Amino acid sequence: MLIRLVVGLSMTGLVGLLAARRVFWLFRLVMSGQKVGAERTNDIKTRIETQVREVAGQAKLLKWNIPGIAHFFTMWAFFVLITVYIEAYGQMFNPHFAIPLVGHWDFLGFMQDFFITAVTLSIFVFMVIRVLRNPTEHGRSSRFYGSHNGGAWLILVMILNVVWTFLLLRGAAANTGTLPYGKGAYLSHLMGKVMAPLGLAANENIETAALLLHVAVALGFLLIVLNSKHLHIFLAPINVTFKRLPNALGPLLPIEYQGEPLDFDNPPEDAVFGRGKIDDFSWKGMLDFATCTECGRCQSQCPAWNTGKPLSPKLLIMDLRDHWMAKAPYLLGDKPMPTGEVDLADAKPLAGHHVPEKGFERIGGSGPEQAVRPLVGTAEEGGVIDPDVLWSCTNCGACVEQCPVDIEHIDHIVDMRRYQVLVESEFPSELGVLFKNLENKGNPWGQNAKERTSWIDELNFDIPVYGQDVDSFDGFEYLFWVGCAGAYEDRAKKTTKATAELLAAAGVKFLVLGTGETCTGDPARRAGNEFLFQQLASQNVEMLNEVFDGLDKPDRKIIASCPHCFNTISREYPQLGSEYTVLHHTQVLNRLVRDKRLIPVAPVSREVTYHDPCFLGRHNKVYEPPRELVEASGANLVEMPRNRDRSFCCGAGGARMWMEEHIGKRVNHDRVDEALATGATTIATGCPFCRVMVSDGIDDRIEASGREGVDVRDIAQLLLESLDMSTVTLPAKGTAAEAAAKAAPKKVEEKAPAPAAVATATAEKPAAEAKAAAPVKGLGMAGGAKRPGAKKA
Repeated sequence: MLIRLVVGLSMTGLVGLLAARRVFWLFRLVMSGQKVGAERTNDIKTRIETQVREVAGQAKLLKWNIPGIAHFFTMWAFFVLITVYIEAYGQMFNPHFAIPLVGHWDFLGFMQDFFITAVTLSIFVFMVIRVLRNPTEHGRSSRFYGSHNGGAWLILVMILNVVWTFLLLRGAAANTGTLPYGKGAYLSHLMGKVMAPLGLAANENIETAALLLHVAVALGFLLIVLNSKHLHIFLAPINVTFKRLPNALGPLLPIEYQGEPLDFDNPPEDAVFGRGKIDDFSWKGMLDFATCTECGRCQSQCPAWNTGKPLSPKLLIMDLRDHWMAKAPYLLGDKPMPTGEVDLADAKPLAGHHVPEKGFERIGGSGPEQAVRPLVGTAEEGGVIDPDVLWSCTNCGACVEQCPVDIEHIDHIVDMRRYQVLVESEFPSELGVLFKNLENKGNPWGQNAKERTSWIDELNFDIPVYGQDVDSFDGFEYLFWVGCAGAYEDRAKKTTKATAELLAAAGVKFLVLGTGETCTGDPARRAGNEFLFQQLASQNVEMLNEVFDGLDKPDRKIIASCPHCFNTISREYPQLGSEYTVLHHTQVLNRLVRDKRLIPVAPVSREVTYHDPCFLGRHNKVYEPPRELVEASGANLVEMPRNRDRSFCCGAGGARMWMEEHIGKRVNHDRVDEALATGATTIATGCPFCRVMVSDGIDDRIEASGREGVDVRDIAQLLLESLDMSTVTLPAKGTAAEAAAKAAPKKVEEKAPAPAAVATATAEKPAAEAKAAAPVKGLGMAGGAKRPGAKKA
C-alpha cells in the first residue's frame, strides 16, 4: 500500500508540474495572437450543437468509414477509461476503492472492458492503414507524406501499453478480490482465469506493479501529447468551439485588425493589411496551427497537391506551426528581437518534413534568423511559405471540408495573399492585368461596359434592363444577375440566354441591370486585393439597394448563374450591411420544373456526368437541384467517383483562372480525365468558369487522343433542349416592362406570399459571387488575361 501511494503520487506530482508548465507556455503562446471578432463567440446554442455533432459524434471523421469508426471508439475509450484511472488513484489509498454510486455497477465494468477491446481493435486498424499507406513506399499519394510518422507510431504503441497494463491490473484484481465488478467485466474475469494459476501472492504483487505501470503509462502519454501533434486530443474541442459558423467555407472574412474589420478609409497607424509575419495571426489562427493532427485528409483531397503542385494544406499549416513555435521566445518576450542585418544564408537548415519539393526548405532553431525570416519567400530568402505554395491554392474548400478539427486553411492563405498584394506588391504578373481591368473597366477582361447587354440583342424576346427600359423593380419578381462571364464569354452567354429563355417561358417576371452591373469583386478578393474588392462591392451594393429600395430581404430576390457571384452577393455583401435572397439558376429552374411551369417533353437521351462547382457545392451545399434537372431532362446521370462534397476542382477558383499553371499536371486535365472515364457523352456543370476549364481540358484531350463526341453544357441548356418551345409564346420586344407595370399594384399587395414559393426552391442554402472567363482558346475574345496553363491570347 505504502509503495503504491508514495510512488504513484510522486510520479503524478512531477508530471503534473511539467504538464502545467507546458500548458501555461502553450496558453501564453496562443494568446500572443491578435484578438478575434465577435463572430467567434456568437450563437452559443449552435456551438454546443457543433460540439455534440463533431466532437462527441465524430461526424467529420466518420466521412471516412473505416478510420472514422476506429477513431470514434478510440476517442470514447479515453472518456470511459477515465473511470479506470479514478479507480487506480483511489486504490492507492484503499485496495477496495470503488467510485461512489456507480463503482459496483456491472454496466460500468462492461463498458470499461468493451472499450478496451474496441480500442485494441482500432489501434490495429490504424497500424494496418499506416502500413498500407506508408509514405516511404507511396510518396505523395500517401496522405501521411510529410507527417511526423514516428510520433504517430509512438502514440499507437503508448495506447497499446495502456491496454496491456489495464488487462494485467484487472486480471490480478479479479484474483485478489479487489475488482469491484461482477461478470459484466467479461474481459477482466477472463484475464483473471488466465492469471489464476500464478497464485494469490503473485497476483497481489502483479496488481501493485500493474497499477503503477498503468498510471505511469498514462502520465507518460500526457507528456508526449503535450509535446507533439497529438495536442489535438485537448485542443480540438476548443478549436471547434471557436470555429466560424457554420464553417470556414463560403464567404471570406474582411481584413480584421485586433478583432475589428479594418476601415480602409481610416486605418489605425499600426494596422496590418493581412498576415505579413507569424505575429500577425489571430489567436484562433495560432490555435489552428497547434491543433493540426497531421492526418493528411486535406492533403489527399487538395487539387493542387494531387496535380504535382507544392501546396499541401497540411504541410502549410505544419510549416506555420513549426515557425510559430520556433519563434516563441521572441513572441513571448523571452528574447529581444534582433537588430541590424541577419544573414539567412548561414542559417542551419532543418530536415523537417523530409519533403523534397520546392517550398518546404526550412530554417531550424530559435536563433535570430528565425525571428526575422519572411513569412512568404523563396528558400533563398528564408521564407516560411514559398510563393509557389501560396499562389497554387484554388480556394476549392476541400481542405476545410475534410479537416476533422475545423482548421481554416483558406482564411490563412488569403490573409497571406492580402499582405503580399497590398503591402509587398508581390504577386503573379498575370494578376496585374486582372486588377487593372477590374479597376478601370469593371470586368476581368477589360471589355467595354456597353457590351454587357450584347447578348440581349441576340434574343428575339424581351429582356427589361433597369435604368433603360424600367426605372423600378415594381412588378418584377427577380433580378437576374448575369455576371461578367455571362455577359462577355461566348460559352457562358449561351447559359445566360438559355436561362433567360426558360424564365420567360415559365412566365417569371425578371429584369437585368445591363451596364449597371460590375464585377462582384470575387477574383480580386480571392487574389488578396481586398481594397479593390471593397470598391467593387460597394458600387454593386449601392446599385442593388437602389433597385430594391423599400423591400425587405425576402423580396430582394436575385438569380445568379455564376456560383462565384452567387456566393459573393449572398454571403459576402452582408458584410457591407446589405442582405439579399440569392438563388442559383439551377435552384430556380428546378422549382419551376417541380411546379409544372416548365415541363420537359423531349428527353435528352444520352449519358451525362455532372461536375459540382466548388462554390456551388462544397462552399454552399447545393448538390441536388442540378442533378434533379439533369434527370428531369431525360438524361441518364452517371456520377464521377469524386462528387458532391468530394468533387474535384476544375482549377479556376482562388483567382487561378487568371494565372498561368506552370507546375505539374493541369488541374482541369485531371478532372476531365475522370469525367471521360465515366463514358458520358456530355459533361454538365452550373458554373461558367468550370465550363471554360472543362471545355479546354476536353479540347486538349481530343487533340491528344483523337476522341470526339463529348460536349460540355450548362444545366440550363440541357433543360431547354428537353422542352418543346414551339408551343411557348415569349414576350415580344418592349412588352415585358409594360406587363410588369400593369402587375405592379397587385404585386405589392401580395408581396408576402409571392416570393415564398420560389424562395423555398430547395432545402439548399443559397449564396453568390461573380467572376469571368479568360480570353484564351475558345473564349471568343481578345485581351491580356490568361487562364491557368493556357497559351497567351
